[in-house]
Amino acid sequence: MDLSQYNRIVTHDDLDGAVSAALVSRIAGIENFYFTGPVSIQDGRTATTESDIVCDLPCPVRFGMWFDHHPGNLEDVRLRDLDPDDLSGKFSTEASCARVIFDYFRGQYDFPPFMAETVARTDRIDSFNYRTMEEWREPLPERLLADSIFVASTWQRGYHRFLSHLVLLLRNGSMEDALDDHQIGSAVAEYRERERRSLVLVEPDATFHQDDPGREVVVVDLTRHNRRPDVIRNTAFILHPEALAALLVTNQFRGGRKTNDLNFSMSLSFLMNAREHSKDVGEIMRRLNMGDGHPGAGAGRISCRSKEEMMRVKDQTIAEIIRMWKEF
Repeated sequence: MDLSQYNRIVTHDDLDGAVSAALVSRIAGIENFYFTGPVSIQDGRTATTESDIVCDLPCPVRFGMWFDHHPGNLEDVRLRDLDPDDLSGKFSTEASCARVIFDYFRGQYDFPPFMAETVARTDRIDSFNYRTMEEWREPLPERLLADSIFVASTWQRGYHRFLSHLVLLLRNGSMEDALDDHQIGSAVAEYRERERRSLVLVEPDATFHQDDPGREVVVVDLTRHNRRPDVIRNTAFILHPEALAALLVTNQFRGGRKTNDLNFSMSLSFLMNAREHSKDVGEIMRRLNMGDGHPGAGAGRISCRSKEEMMRVKDQTIAEIIRMWKEF
């Protein structure tokens, strides 16, 4: 397949996005990467063209090829009266976008053996396919690389350079090889210290909603903080291992300043992977028209014009999430 007409990869700024970019880069030889989040695409703040290959993100108006696996993004395409089968690229509800890309090109391109393992590891972490706290905390390569990305995302400078560096490492070698890189290893070590601090920060704000007597969803409300709280959502499961899901609520910060806009981030516990259930966090975010995600994890954002509106909307939204959680 001739991909010479494409000169940039626009991808999600997480591990699945990085692995997706590594796969495409391996095939097309592209080393021009742009990393962003889904909201930036939906709001039109990320400009794309027909020379871009877009991975693990909502489908933009202009693009060359599009690869994704989020059901909400597929619905957006259909609402635009587009047939996803007619679009260049591939959509499939796989465990990761990396899997979609790997399967799409596998019959046309011989990937090196290490990439099959890289994609399998990405499947696991992007779908949060862990059954116990011990499995999640086991220092496997995919978990450590995801940790390093989390740390880099909080840096004021160098985040995109870090991700570009990681993409090239994953293009040319295994996840284990990437962890031998000094920059990646330093970020992993920094994550361990931040996890320790996160436990201290999350503990006083981790509670259960009054409409959740079974204590199934631990709510971590950090909106009282005037500085951006440096927390890791899943540390709530370390504090409350009985919880079936964790909901993190924060204000959005712009330029280091707190705004009245709210961020909601939710994920299922490892306990849910060992039982039959119909919970779908991504669908909760979609039904509330605030975001998207997977069955196991999702996120959304709500804009508020004042502090009073923010407090009211926060309480209403948390109550709605708990209500919908019970309905699934």
